Amino acid sequence: MKSKALKRTLRIVLILVAVLIVIYSIIASVLYSGVGAFPASQAKYPERNIEELIWPTIGYPALVEAGGTVEMELDLSSLENTEKPEGPPVLNFTAKPSRPEISSFSLELQGAGFQKGKSAKWPYKSENVQTSNVWKVAVEVPKAAPSELYDISVDGVLGSQRFHDSEPHALFVTDQGGEDFDFITLADIHVHGRNISAFMEKQTDKGIAEDGRPIFFERAIDEVNLIRPDFVVLLGDFIRAQKAPGDYQKEFNWFYQTLTRFEVPVFALPGNHDLYVNEVDGIRVWEENLGPLCYSFDFRGCHFTAANTFEWPLEKRVVMEKFGSIIYPEKWQGQILGATKENNPETFDGQLGWLRDDLARAQAQKLRFLMLHHDPYHIEGRGAAYNNETFAGIFKLGGGGKGRKALLTLAKKYRVDMVMSGHLHEDILASLPWSNREGKTTFAGQTCVYFDEGGKEEKYPGYRLVKVRGGSIESFSYLDDLHSFPFYDGSVIGGKTDLDSLSKPAISARKLEEGKYGWEISSYLAVPMEIEGLAVEIPNWSGNFHCSGGEISKVVPIVGKAGSALVYVKTLMPAGKPKEGIHKEVRLGEPSASTSTFERLRETSYVVGGNNAL
Repeated sequence: MKSKALKRTLRIVLILVAVLIVIYSIIASVLYSGVGAFPASQAKYPERNIEELIWPTIGYPALVEAGGTVEMELDLSSLENTEKPEGPPVLNFTAKPSRPEISSFSLELQGAGFQKGKSAKWPYKSENVQTSNVWKVAVEVPKAAPSELYDISVDGVLGSQRFHDSEPHALFVTDQGGEDFDFITLADIHVHGRNISAFMEKQTDKGIAEDGRPIFFERAIDEVNLIRPDFVVLLGDFIRAQKAPGDYQKEFNWFYQTLTRFEVPVFALPGNHDLYVNEVDGIRVWEENLGPLCYSFDFRGCHFTAANTFEWPLEKRVVMEKFGSIIYPEKWQGQILGATKENNPETFDGQLGWLRDDLARAQAQKLRFLMLHHDPYHIEGRGAAYNNETFAGIFKLGGGGKGRKALLTLAKKYRVDMVMSGHLHEDILASLPWSNREGKTTFAGQTCVYFDEGGKEEKYPGYRLVKVRGGSIESFSYLDDLHSFPFYDGSVIGGKTDLDSLSKPAISARKLEEGKYGWEISSYLAVPMEIEGLAVEIPNWSGNFHCSGGEISKVVPIVGKAGSALVYVKTLMPAGKPKEGIHKEVRLGEPSASTSTFERLRETSYVVGGNNAL
């Protein structure tokens, strides 16, 4: 009897195991295959913004001091294929300030010093932008050019053919001299529509208008503009494109339109969501609108390298819907290609070979920054952003990418001071000693810009503010050595934040009533903040205006409005207190109007507490 019962039990177990194997096989065949791929036939791409003028761009601008030279790059292959001109093109460049108040002023820039050859700004040949045989044209920026962000346009003649192209926010004329500067990094903006939550993919609608406008992104930009850093770096994942076919186009258009709200230059590098294939191929959209996928630039003796850590083939980037509820691409974790042996840079080619050569050339610079979307180190060197994620304890998805150790090898060998990244939506800090043991690489991951899943989380919308002083990194965190600066009052450092309750900007400025020139500024940050982005148009600028609560930093005459000027003001906000804040009035006025009033304002400009409803 026992033998029969045992056989019956064993038979049942074997049947159950066989059934489980069949179920696992069916699920696995669906999960690991291309079943459910979003359609891509006859998809309409977003309107292309990069055509003849391929550098500088809105995502890879030029930084130049007044009196300096910029080498513009143009792709005129479509014109040259029609007609074979004997000489170089005749080009006229115009730089118009991006700020509406002074847009009537423009710089006429003449092209000279023509060269033709491989692009110096696009490291690789692209299927979407012709980069192997471009015109490189030296353009000198006048010494009298105001320090501003400019839109660039070019009018040209090649043979008998005329053309016109333009690129917004592509040139920034910097202040003269000095080695100190600030920059801000933003990660994982994730512009998206409402009602996009899916199975295991909860997303809040907070900060999203009914028409999809990313109000949360607009508010973040407004705060960045108040700080007015020298530039901003966007560390990838600007959209989501992971709910329904066609999301990519809508979300990218919302993102691109909002991008022009910045009043400072922006350097962009791609994340996994940006390069997904959702009806359209994200690589093509990126290159036709923002610029190259990887590049580098120098600023005040420091070197910045932006790399693409989502180097997967097209079929791995296609967004799919499985079982009617699970939506994902085959890969979303990091990969960067080109290493035969990841611990030996001499074997590197492809992007890793370019990265090696770029860092090798930068060894004389004071600092070297490597900007990525996927952190190759993570805590204790686990490299979570490159590994597979495990679902149901069985299925491993999303990762297994190459190149993580190669990035660590390059950071150690070529003395990278800081690797900045996003992707994981959390503040992370680690370090690794250089090969020569004379320094270390700091790996700084950071929180996201949007409200993510909502609810109570150990994170909050924020940014890193990096201060470089005397050729060294002075600071990059808020209150401690780890956390990002918060965008909202009510963010809890080192604890859980109720994301749904955040509404009050951590810093803001409200213009005073009509007829008075000035602002009421509020800060809820627990550290002093330099506010340099205050600007106002004054019709009858006498030059004798006094500033209470701050100082005039720059005056730009407005062309076409006699006597009018755009006046920039900066001020230092002392450390505030959460919920109470600190509030300050900054006013401009002629001394003859009420000198005593201004003297009194200097003494009483700091008000702790008070009305918070700004």
